[in-house]
Amino acid sequence: MAGKDEISSTEKLLDLIREDSEKDQEPFNLSAEATAVPDAEILTDAPEEPIEETIAESNSAPLFSNIIPIRKRTTVGVDIGYHELKMAMVNQVSERKHELLDFATIPYPKGISQSSPTFPAFIKNALKDFCGKSRQTAIWAAISAARVETRNLKIPKVSKKQIDNAIYWTLKKDLSFDENEMIFDFDVLGDIIEDGINKIEVMAYVAPKQEVVQQKNLFAKIGFPLAGVTIVPFGIQNLLRTSVIDAREKLVCSLFIGRDWSRIVIYSHGNMVLSRGIKAGIRSMVEAVAQELGKSGLDTTEQTIDPSESSIFGINEETYIFDIEQARQIFNDHINNKAPFRGDGTGQVLKDHDVFTMILPALERLIKQVERTLEHYYLHFGNERMSRIFVSGQLSAYGNLLEYMREQLDIQIDTLNPFSARLNYLGIATLPIEPTAKEAYAPAIGLGLSNNTLTPNFIYTYKDKNADDSTKMINRIIATGVIFFLAICSGIYVWGNSVLKDKNRELVQLQREVETFKPLVNKNLIINLASETKNKRQSLKKMGERYKGMAVINEISNITPSEIKLVSITANFGDGMIPLGNDRKQTLVVEGIITGDRLTFESTLAGYVVKIGSSPLFSTPSIENKSFKFFNNKEVLQFRAMLDLV
Repeated sequence: MAGKDEISSTEKLLDLIREDSEKDQEPFNLSAEATAVPDAEILTDAPEEPIEETIAESNSAPLFSNIIPIRKRTTVGVDIGYHELKMAMVNQVSERKHELLDFATIPYPKGISQSSPTFPAFIKNALKDFCGKSRQTAIWAAISAARVETRNLKIPKVSKKQIDNAIYWTLKKDLSFDENEMIFDFDVLGDIIEDGINKIEVMAYVAPKQEVVQQKNLFAKIGFPLAGVTIVPFGIQNLLRTSVIDAREKLVCSLFIGRDWSRIVIYSHGNMVLSRGIKAGIRSMVEAVAQELGKSGLDTTEQTIDPSESSIFGINEETYIFDIEQARQIFNDHINNKAPFRGDGTGQVLKDHDVFTMILPALERLIKQVERTLEHYYLHFGNERMSRIFVSGQLSAYGNLLEYMREQLDIQIDTLNPFSARLNYLGIATLPIEPTAKEAYAPAIGLGLSNNTLTPNFIYTYKDKNADDSTKMINRIIATGVIFFLAICSGIYVWGNSVLKDKNRELVQLQREVETFKPLVNKNLIINLASETKNKRQSLKKMGERYKGMAVINEISNITPSEIKLVSITANFGDGMIPLGNDRKQTLVVEGIITGDRLTFESTLAGYVVKIGSSPLFSTPSIENKSFKFFNNKEVLQFRAMLDLV
């Protein structure tokens, strides 16, 4: 780890490996076909369980985890290289803020390689030592980018439910793949307008299912299940998307120069749009040195280069009179600015310029490949020019290479530096100083920045995301219903408390009034109240008798319709004042005529009688007599009715 003694750490790991080797009856077996490639990878034997079941491991979360914010877990990026293991631990504080908690480089112990049976135990102990007791870390690893096919696609604007099929069939037209052997997934980059048409830009990719399963099973068996499997170019994309690597320019390029292969990746606005493997690397440069030195006769040791390797890099098949390992040492000394090489037999001194001249043809082939890739991008993706190229790998600090590329391409050349001010460094004593040492941690830190929202994940594809979206939708519906129910209950509770408080205040007020009102109730008080009540009733009755005539005339006037003309009204209220309790009958005699149509006389009279009977002042109306007569030369019905006054 940073600031720790790597030798002591390695010895400690060896002890742990020996202990685990004695305990484990069946050691892990790695595939013997695990070849060295630019992007670190590790292959294990095929699992006994079906591939589909292994990949589709549950990524489900608790019911309310999608509703109630949960603190993001710490992520550890694991970069498995040729000769060493690099790890970086990153904590995501917020969407734009990250903390680098720790990083480490652990060389492989002597006798251990990626194909060794004890290699899984080595990784297990390295992770155990690096992660500590915490098992809440999300671990991300990478497989070889050379085996992953990527395509930048632009599909028509379709609904969300149709995006999957649209991308799948568009990719199928351009790339033939077997769904049983490859994992299909995509990353939606956003909406664009192309030739005036709204489209969706996506990065679609297919990854070998077998390798993903082997990588996943390796970490699962050692007790550190993976949260994600991706490729290093997507890890570099994390560095750009989170602005850990400052790329203010819209278009940048990452050039990784590996041992046998190199890879150029183009990023637009932080999104990977083109990735291409290049058949040129450090080995071609070393072989160029061996070829030139063999011709010059600096040594007499014979070393035959594999013709299959030489043909890849355009070197003629022949036997070189020079040790390839010594050529590699000369090359490494040259790029690391060490003392010039002096031939044992001739004493000839090789200066930097001499070695650079030897490797220049290989550099030219590499740069030619970069130029062709950029031209391809300009032709198919846009006319915007490349603003910067980030060089990574062993040659990232090779000044002659960077300067030569800058002159040939006329583009700014920089080295990847993941140790930027965008990361907070917590508890780390020292940071790498040399550019090469900083760049070496770019894959591990990029993987440490991964999450399922930011990074394509081969073990969490669009199918898993759709399933999780359905679960989230159900969770949201349930949570919304619960919250709505709780809101109603809370409202009822608050309303009930408010009503109860009002009633309590009213009760207190009434109690106070009762306490202040204390009358002296006795027999004389009751008799006086009864006498007063009787007098009031008699007074009201006399007033009613006094105005009874006016009330009768007003009532009969309101009841009588316009087609009935009253001739006389005779009321019999009796003689003088009527004492209380007298049941003497009072009557009213009404005489009148009905005008209008002769056929309606009877119905009008009947309705009039019913209306009078419904009045509160009259009762038991009856017609005494009726007859047809002429009035003003018109036939009318004359009647006489008698009513009882109430």
